[in-house]
Amino acid sequence: MDIQSTNFDSINSVSNNTWSYKPINNEVKNQITNGFDIEKLVASILVNRGIEGPELAIFLDHTLKNNMPDPALINDMETAIKRISNAVLNREPIGIIGDYDVDGLVSASILFSYLQPYCPVIVKIPDRFNDGYGPNLRFLEEFERDNINLIITVDCGSNSVDLISKKNDLDIIIFDHHQTDQLDIGFANVNPNRDDDKSGLNYLAAAGVVFLAIVSLNRELKKKNFFNNSLSERDLLQFVPLVAMATIADVVPLWKLNRAFVKQGLKLYGKYNNFGINSILNQKNSQSNISYQDIGYLIGPMINAGGRMGRSYLGFQLLTSDSASVADRITEELMALNESRKSKEQYCLDLAIEEYENNYKKDSIIALELDALHIGVIGLISSRLTNRYHKPSCVMTSLPDKRDILIGSARSWGDVNIGGLINDALSNEILISGGGHKMAAGFKLHRKNLSLFRDFIAGNRLDTGQIEKKIIRVDGLLMASAVTKELVEKIVNLGPYGNSFEEPLFIFPGHRILELTALKNQHLKLKIVDNSGFRINAISFRSFDLPLGQFLRENQNKKIHFLGRLTMNNWNNKSTPQLIIDDAAIMQ
Repeated sequence: MDIQSTNFDSINSVSNNTWSYKPINNEVKNQITNGFDIEKLVASILVNRGIEGPELAIFLDHTLKNNMPDPALINDMETAIKRISNAVLNREPIGIIGDYDVDGLVSASILFSYLQPYCPVIVKIPDRFNDGYGPNLRFLEEFERDNINLIITVDCGSNSVDLISKKNDLDIIIFDHHQTDQLDIGFANVNPNRDDDKSGLNYLAAAGVVFLAIVSLNRELKKKNFFNNSLSERDLLQFVPLVAMATIADVVPLWKLNRAFVKQGLKLYGKYNNFGINSILNQKNSQSNISYQDIGYLIGPMINAGGRMGRSYLGFQLLTSDSASVADRITEELMALNESRKSKEQYCLDLAIEEYENNYKKDSIIALELDALHIGVIGLISSRLTNRYHKPSCVMTSLPDKRDILIGSARSWGDVNIGGLINDALSNEILISGGGHKMAAGFKLHRKNLSLFRDFIAGNRLDTGQIEKKIIRVDGLLMASAVTKELVEKIVNLGPYGNSFEEPLFIFPGHRILELTALKNQHLKLKIVDNSGFRINAISFRSFDLPLGQFLRENQNKKIHFLGRLTMNNWNNKSTPQLIIDDAAIMQ
């Protein structure tokens, strides 16, 4: 069949998506392939993402040296660094408050590890259930009792203006990245997502902001001749792998400095051993070379498990452990918590699906409140609902001892800025607290305001069709016969992929299912074959009970157009190409 002449624009896919494929002009592809020695298919991937001309050379430069900005570009950075450097010079104790997710735990770990050889440092991580998100009065009062007057919040604090304003006697410095219109808060508010910030660094995770801070602090201490034979200067590159982990886990845009963090961080994992990360990889029998998939699907969820299940400090302890045996013990505990999290997640997801299907199926933005949900998994439930129904979602539950207060987590779909929506609800005094970014947010509200909140998000929704119908940009048409290990490795090496640099999608037109096996009633493992008899292994994750899974099981004898991503499957010391199926449609 002539796959290039096939029209896919009118295809009705099982996931109700529109597949958009427009072949790239050969002249444009040739300019890239000749100028940069790049495969034509890889050139198409870059052009599809608007990366060509002068942008291409910048994109392909992954060095930290050429991508590092002046940290002082971020508002209040110089003020913060002068205060912290004076504390270090005087061996003044410093308190750190971090968030309980990967970005917050990594940020706290980096700052603690840098400062700890030079001055006393105490770190506090809030308990998701008892403390909630961000700094709290108990923490601040405990620091005061310990005569700690300099407190640094990481990945939190920007929207805690009421709390921080009550403690003017403390020097509170904020290193954050969440959207905020609060400018004059604390001693210094270092946040590239402040409304008045002009740094252009609003794509950074909190760990990226903290890394710029220690770069600036290190320079300041060098200028003051702080380092000597007994106090050696730290090798800052040791922190880059941790920044890479937070950047991937927090799903921030993978461009510019973030891309350099991830590219260089993945390379540096082998050089700078972290006992905690090594322990996770060893106990999961993973390979020594870490990929961004390992971070997103293996390391990140393990570190998050403590925060989700009421042991938020474990992730920090793991990342800062200086003992392999201690790290192994913590990893075992996190593994047990993660298994418990998985079972609770499935139970809560089933409840949420039933509630949505019975009562809210016509809503453009999902807003569910269920007291039976476990607070540690509401963010995961929101993600699952969003991916299942292709709508933004807000999932809420209450604490057992505070049933009049609802804790919520939100995820975006399409062009909906969910963090902006939550901030607007906060500004309208519908919420007690809240914050986030375009793709995800967290919030708290009084139960009595639930109907008001539902009405508010319904009134701010996008057009129903814009939300529910997603246009999928396709990077190419391939037959199984064209897929080689070398081709897939070139595609994989163009990564990391993620927010703002999406993984390439390919249509495999007119293939048949040769074999299909269900795995744990969750995933479907397949072999698909083209007209010439060439085969490729494929898998469809978490689709067994979704329309996609049902479609694949019921159409095994028909010609199908498959939409998916190519990757290398590493198993038993063998690497083979694999298609991850995201969508499908019957060949007409």
